Amino acid sequence: MSTHKTCMKLGTVLIIEDELHFRTYLQSIVKREFHYLTASSWSEAKSLLYENSIDIVLIDLRLPDLSGRNIAHNLLTNFPYELILFVITGYEDEWDREKALREGVTCYFIKGSFSPDELLVRMREATLQRERKRTTELGSRTLLKLYEFTNTLTSLDTLDRVMEAVIRMIQSVTGCMRISIMLLSEDGQYLFIKKAIGLEEEVVKTTRIKVGENVSGRAFSGRKIISSDGHGIDRRFFSYKEKGPFMSIPLQEVPYRKGKMPIGVINLTNRATDEGFLENEKKLLTYIANSASIAIKSELRKEALEKSAIDTLILLINVVEARDRYTRGHSIRVGEYAAEISRRLGFNEESVKEILYAGQLHDIGKIEVPDSILLKKGKLSHKEFEIMKRHPITSVRIVDHITYFQPITGSFLHHHERYDGKGYPDGIGDDEIEIGARILAVADAFDAMTSDRPYRGAMTRDQAKRILQSERGHQFDPQCVDVFLEYL
Repeated sequence: MSTHKTCMKLGTVLIIEDELHFRTYLQSIVKREFHYLTASSWSEAKSLLYENSIDIVLIDLRLPDLSGRNIAHNLLTNFPYELILFVITGYEDEWDREKALREGVTCYFIKGSFSPDELLVRMREATLQRERKRTTELGSRTLLKLYEFTNTLTSLDTLDRVMEAVIRMIQSVTGCMRISIMLLSEDGQYLFIKKAIGLEEEVVKTTRIKVGENVSGRAFSGRKIISSDGHGIDRRFFSYKEKGPFMSIPLQEVPYRKGKMPIGVINLTNRATDEGFLENEKKLLTYIANSASIAIKSELRKEALEKSAIDTLILLINVVEARDRYTRGHSIRVGEYAAEISRRLGFNEESVKEILYAGQLHDIGKIEVPDSILLKKGKLSHKEFEIMKRHPITSVRIVDHITYFQPITGSFLHHHERYDGKGYPDGIGDDEIEIGARILAVADAFDAMTSDRPYRGAMTRDQAKRILQSERGHQFDPQCVDVFLEYL
């Protein structure tokens, strides 16, 4: 293994190549613009990946202990932060180029068929593209991941599985390679490691931190996050090798009770980058820690996590709609309209609340509709409309694990059905359509008609009311139209 570092480099490259001469050749190219590390096998590469901040991996497909293809699959599937993968091989039959690119490889080169400048250009472009992607703050993908995390916790039935899910979630959003969950001992005097990754077994077994001492003990007793502001590690607080920024997050009991001690702490170090933790990340990690605390406190877990999942989804739909100024606030208004209709139909307040939530989340499936379709100004093509028509199915897939929504999944699935049976996705009509979906159809259509769209201006309320009246018994449930017009 060797390293080479100079100033003003674009990142760090790991070269996994067992042939010495070609490895040396790659080093001579890479060092012009990048730091580099080298390994001749997967066993060497693995330790380097977990101890260093790697941006790009150059992989040969024929290696002594594990094929480059298997290494690539391992990194794409299991690695906690996004790596840029380049395949450089002399054996195309080991892994077809098109398959490799489809499965996540960024670039695929054949030995002897590329120039040094070509390789550097592609590496530079891939690095800059990833950095542009990373500059986007907490976006819809992260929120969806957060929702799936909180939803997953409700289905886990052991403490070990809960902690495993928490650690993997933190890895995926921070890129930290060393994470531990510490719990308070029965006598309340010290914290011990219950679950960890990136730590040797002996460290896990023997580490004991007194309450109020070191980073973990102080975060616990002070009930607040303690983190570094960047690169430095205070060696007074760490008895084993650490690098990069660190953070210790108390696991507060939820709901919080004054004077109640946390149940433990989560520690993060060995981040994939040397950047300190941002405020948005701290907020996100606090949310994760709170969800973890609830899951660990099993008697509170079910009720609080379902509410947490719904809140995350509502936040997510707001992010989705913020992409398009024409739909901003649409779901909130649909929820309010739907709640008024259901209330006037005689629903009890709990059922009204269900319809309110369904209205706010009825379009959550649009998270998977590409912007090129969602924000298109002209008429959708047949193929584009078929993609758009899938969003109710996606909505159900996203919410169907929440017990709260299970009685009303039809509201999500069928809010684009028509009373005359000419809607989608199932083409059902009349009373076959769940009442919640019939309510949402009226509320959704009215708000859409009275809002600006890329392809037309907003209708007046009177114009929209006349259309509702004319479609009474055709597109819409007559009773739902009647009570809504009465409300308006």
